[in-house]
Amino acid sequence: MFQPPGFHVRITVFACTMLLAFGGCAFGPRALERSHGRYQDAVRRVDEEQFLRNIVHLRYNEAPVHLHLSSIAAQYELNAGAEIQPFFEAPNPAGSTFRTFTSLLPGANVSGANRPTLTLTPSDSGDAVRQFLTPISAETLVFLAQTGWPVSTVFRLWVERLNGVPNAAVASGPQRDILPDFERFRRAIDILQRMQDEQFGVVRAEDRYDVVGGPFPEASVSASAGVDAAKSGMEYRPSDDGKGWSLVRKTRKLIVDMNPTAIERPETAEVQSLLNVVPGLPRYEIIAAPGVVPDPIRSPSISPGSVFQLNLRSTAQAYYYLANGVEVPGEHLAAGLVQLPRRPDGSVFDDRIITDGLFAVHVCQGHRPPAHAYVAIRYRDYWYYVDDRDQASKSTFSLMLQLSRLDFARQNPGGPVLTLPIGR
Repeated sequence: MFQPPGFHVRITVFACTMLLAFGGCAFGPRALERSHGRYQDAVRRVDEEQFLRNIVHLRYNEAPVHLHLSSIAAQYELNAGAEIQPFFEAPNPAGSTFRTFTSLLPGANVSGANRPTLTLTPSDSGDAVRQFLTPISAETLVFLAQTGWPVSTVFRLWVERLNGVPNAAVASGPQRDILPDFERFRRAIDILQRMQDEQFGVVRAEDRYDVVGGPFPEASVSASAGVDAAKSGMEYRPSDDGKGWSLVRKTRKLIVDMNPTAIERPETAEVQSLLNVVPGLPRYEIIAAPGVVPDPIRSPSISPGSVFQLNLRSTAQAYYYLANGVEVPGEHLAAGLVQLPRRPDGSVFDDRIITDGLFAVHVCQGHRPPAHAYVAIRYRDYWYYVDDRDQASKSTFSLMLQLSRLDFARQNPGGPVLTLPIGR
């Protein structure tokens, strides 16, 4: 039956309008809604796999490599078209010079494209490498202690020695055939954590003002002098005698406050003996020692002190320390790819005990990682993974990943910037 051309035109216009309307929704604000979460999940997954891969590489004495994703530029493209085709009669009616048609056939098409451009920055500049190898500052340690992370986790990760007591110091670097010493440190940290949990000893931060100059007459301290001091992280404060001003630098330090009822507890006496500090004091200051403090067992003549002196680790040392928790297949041990230290009796020392209760990476074979893997990477025909049910390892993993982002992301890129346009 013949339909008037205008009828089909109206159908075509309606169809095209509907297609463009629905297509516009997908590429307007909906485009952000539908893509933001996916990009976020992808970035998180890539960062987690990269961190785990670096830890596994360090287990095999291989250098870690970090690529920082500095930007994602997503481009959305929408193409729409419409056409009308005549439906010709066949054969052509007799006596007609031109072909005739009885109806119009509408057509429409809508296509879209998402072309993200990723900018990857290798963190191999001099500043980034120096930051990676430099021990963290005392301020960073205070910051970590204030963020709610357990004292035992923070100290096991970032403290190399505490009053000379080593925290597996030989295991925070490339593999060495030396038995690590860590039992005394682990015991002392466990007691400190229990003190914190049971409130008979509290590790807290305290503000302190160290005088670096003065006192100065009040008339000599101008507003411009105060601004200059602030630029250097200092300030002027009234002197203790009230007759002038002193130039001071504000610092935050960790303090161990002892509950008076806990001074006579056996755990208190044990940790004081392990760390060689004067017993019975109401408080102890925690400071970052500039050099190596002698081990009290190897230097028994050293008198007990009144402070906890810390030798802090760098990010590289913390990475190496965590690498001890990576399980190694027997095949790789037999091939000498990883060498474990031996005890005096010749037995092999399983160094995964160093990070026991803190961090563990398991290994298995197969085409896919196990279903209970939180994050997994494939390396040398094996799957290395963190168990999704291991809450301690996941917490440590999260903490180190966040600190790694702070450590690398703030560096100015000194190497090439790799920009990847993702095609259709």
